[in-house]
Amino acid sequence: MWVYLNDRIVQAERARVSVFDYGFLYGDGVFETVRVHDGRPVWLDRHLARLADACRQIRLPLPDKPWPAIIQKVIDKNRLDQAAIRLTLSRGPTFPSPLSAFSEKEGEGQGEGDETATVILFHRPLPHVTPSQRRKGIRLTLTTIRRPSPLTGPTQAKTLNYLNSLLAKREAMERGTFDGLMVTTDGYVAECSMSNVFFIKNRTLYTPSLACGILPGITRRVVLDSAPALGLQPREGRYRPAFLYKADECFLTGSGIGILPVQAIDGHSFPKQTARSQVAAIQTHYNHLLKAHSR
Repeated sequence: MWVYLNDRIVQAERARVSVFDYGFLYGDGVFETVRVHDGRPVWLDRHLARLADACRQIRLPLPDKPWPAIIQKVIDKNRLDQAAIRLTLSRGPTFPSPLSAFSEKEGEGQGEGDETATVILFHRPLPHVTPSQRRKGIRLTLTTIRRPSPLTGPTQAKTLNYLNSLLAKREAMERGTFDGLMVTTDGYVAECSMSNVFFIKNRTLYTPSLACGILPGITRRVVLDSAPALGLQPREGRYRPAFLYKADECFLTGSGIGILPVQAIDGHSFPKQTARSQVAAIQTHYNHLLKAHSR
């Protein structure tokens, strides 16, 4: 595997990051995962816009680089057809430590101009989803892990502090399900560990609003924009799990998984999840868009 690291493409085993890097020490950084389809990055402009916004939220200067050309170079070097590219930015090996970031005279000391971000790009396979799961759906569990409140930090930025999501995923795996569905600290449906959630009732397409502290998914936005053309009325809001359980259909969205039907959540099944369902129509529409945006 070939990895892009700070202006160089090197073999993965030769890629090295400082033990003093703030991304490693404190989770101080952001990332994006971009879908590669037919050897091309998909919806890259949207990913780069979200990356820039995340950098603003955590006050990390975004390096001025030709990102599309760099990403395509990594794709070509690794001869990728279907994959995911992860672009990671950390604050880098910044000194001094946060405990001594300012001198005794307030306002003096380290500033943003002294920071040198660590930049890493590497690829990985798309999440494993079987044809049966793609057609019939997967099972979820409502986890004990809560989605942090927007009041606690920049929840709409994909930061390197991803522990809540990892714990939700591990809890789901221990229960024998595909993923864990998190709720907010006040009990409203939020998102899964690495995907947004949608559900359909009476041709209304529901999904939690950004006010629930969820990530503004790229595929989520594509589905919301496509809903009217598919005869669905999109609606973003705050919904209790009990409301979700009464839905006709449910599905997840993500750059890696695309559109993935949900068969059941903790024994609550969705009666209209069939091969001719509305989710199936959304899958077909999404696949057409995927091909169009990778040309």
